[in-house]
Amino acid sequence: MITAKYFKESEFKKCVPACSLQDMKQGTMDKLDAAREAAGIPFVLNSAYRSVEHEKKQGRAGTSSHTKGMAVDIRCNANDNRMKMVRALLDAGFTRIGIGKTYIHADDDPAKFQNVMWHYY
Repeated sequence: MITAKYFKESEFKKCVPACSLQDMKQGTMDKLDAAREAAGIPFVLNSAYRSVEHEKKQGRAGTSSHTKGMAVDIRCNANDNRMKMVRALLDAGFTRIGIGKTYIHADDDPAKFQNVMWHYY
């Protein structure tokens, strides 16, 4: 059973697409909890687990770390919070960070390139 200190099942149901905490990897959730604690601010999840079918319907390859339960997109609309969140995510062990205008992608997929940060704009 996958557990989390700061994230409830109901939050995963609000993700797009809706998913479950049980779709996630425990190691990813442990890092996410550590990052949330270190940042000292709420982390609102926009997206977490996404099925391969969902990814392909969106025109993607279906190989995203989201499909493995190893990635989340966290809402972020303020520059000061972005710094707190990125610092905390890195300190917690996330080695793959994507910066969007209104969110931060974080994943810990060991099958992908490591120690990378990118932007979506």
